[in-house]
Amino acid sequence: MQSRQILEAFYGFALAAVLAIGPPLALLMIPGVAYFALLLPIWSIGVVCLLFLGLAVSGRMPYAIGVAIFALASALSPLGKLIMPSAMVVGRAIWVNNFVLTELEKKCAIDLIPLKKASANYGLLVLDNIATTGEQNYDIADTVAVLTGMRVVEISRTGHDLLFYKAWETKADPANSCAGAGNSAKVNVSPRGSQRSIRPLAVDVCLRRTEIPNPSLDDTPAIVLTNNRSGAIGCNATEVAERLGSAKIELGRVHYDSYHQRFYPNLSAARGVPLNNWLVVLLSEVLQRDLSDKALKTYVDRLKK
Repeated sequence: MQSRQILEAFYGFALAAVLAIGPPLALLMIPGVAYFALLLPIWSIGVVCLLFLGLAVSGRMPYAIGVAIFALASALSPLGKLIMPSAMVVGRAIWVNNFVLTELEKKCAIDLIPLKKASANYGLLVLDNIATTGEQNYDIADTVAVLTGMRVVEISRTGHDLLFYKAWETKADPANSCAGAGNSAKVNVSPRGSQRSIRPLAVDVCLRRTEIPNPSLDDTPAIVLTNNRSGAIGCNATEVAERLGSAKIELGRVHYDSYHQRFYPNLSAARGVPLNNWLVVLLSEVLQRDLSDKALKTYVDRLKK
């Protein structure tokens, strides 16, 4: 009887060793997973604890004793002495991440305003110092021009004082001729899209892209997005407003946290649109139109029928 209990304890020891060491070793064989090596001790410690509790609760004490012996031997071994600090480092990193998220939410919540709908539809969208090189596959100005028919003005600024540098206007023209520098009957891909071997999409309009003089004094009615750097460090806000002549009506002010991929105040992405396509998510909400890659491809597919 005693020899049977020893054998069962050995089986518990062996089972704990296989479950704690086997999967991490297998994962380390996969290229790129070594980057997450510090997370693997969490698996080993967790699986041993769960195995011990499961065996103890089910009354299989010899097996549980074997698991406990493995845990004790591992903790006293040189490898165990390395694993424990690693697990503590990971736990500390998780705590710090949650703390930073909480503090960022508090800091960036200052002066932020939930978005509200515009009072009318506009034919002009102005992106004033708004970064358009996000995760989206297709050029955002082209996409908006094709799917909404709006003219899109992009203003680039430079320096600490955000002095005017350059401005471009994109509009979708149904004219048959598409001659001229910069004009094309295809939706361009974004820089990130080109890295993914995404091809431009042919459309039934001519996308006319023209460099224009400083449009800052233009008072054409429009939806205007402005990058506001007046907030706390790391909390740049995007102001959304209706421009009605010389007056502006603020529609909201939001902050996108690229590290945690979330908006303050919260915005929900359309189905199938990842939040890291932040400008697509924001403009889809502001313009009340689906501006996703899927919507653009659906538009193109209809042209082929």
